[in-house]
Amino acid sequence: MSQDTAIYQLVAKLKNLKTVVQLLKAVNFKETATCFGTYNGLKVTVEDAKCMQASAYIPTEIFEEFNLKEDVIFRINLSVLVECLCMFWGEINTQGSSVALQLFYRGVGYPVTVLIEENGIVTDCSLKTQEPDELLDFNLAQDNVLNKVLLKTDLLKDVLSELDPTCDVIELLLSPEPPYLRISTDGIAGECQVEVPRDSNLIESFQCSTTASSCYKLTHFKPAMKPLSCAIIVSIRTDKYGLLCFQYKVKAEDGHTCYVEYYISPVVDMDE
Repeated sequence: MSQDTAIYQLVAKLKNLKTVVQLLKAVNFKETATCFGTYNGLKVTVEDAKCMQASAYIPTEIFEEFNLKEDVIFRINLSVLVECLCMFWGEINTQGSSVALQLFYRGVGYPVTVLIEENGIVTDCSLKTQEPDELLDFNLAQDNVLNKVLLKTDLLKDVLSELDPTCDVIELLLSPEPPYLRISTDGIAGECQVEVPRDSNLIESFQCSTTASSCYKLTHFKPAMKPLSCAIIVSIRTDKYGLLCFQYKVKAEDGHTCYVEYYISPVVDMDE
């Protein structure tokens, strides 16, 4: 797979695709994504209705080659990219996969070119780019964080399996006093509450300074659970306004660490 790379702002090469495909699928709850290329790596951000935002962070260490002339930003159809990559998932998901990828971006107005090679056969995927929309600056500054819980993803999977999927809203309560961590729903099956003690062996760290309870739409909460399939640890943080952040830690096969973050705004008016 050879290209005249001198004309491109960004050239990235990757051999171990499994983790990258998992990260992209984890934030693919909407069709389009805004991509940021910096010297730290690639960030892929998806936003919905200015009240929910997800980002996958792919550090430069993951790439076999990551050449960047200057910071770039562009918007692409993420669903198309994920669909292209998933055509090779059977091979990508095997040990010692031979599937390799190269990504080229020339600059504003040009498409992103993705070349996928498997056993000498190259698939060329050209993705049209668009002018990116302005994204909200979701940020949980350390000074504003009220509560933070670090737990193993198996615990969150178990908790969610107990909840009523017919509900519209999920309530999350974090407290330095019992019940410590409680997730509640109220749906067709009635009210359901799942409580987790702070001394659970699946909780790595429990830092709660005050009792805080907020409600979130299930339609926002469910996509934020997509990274559970590939993450090992999840951090749950909230601030005084009820802004909720899930930060997932994902270990690549080569030992490097990637992250996925989901920010969810609370339901302010329960009658909406």
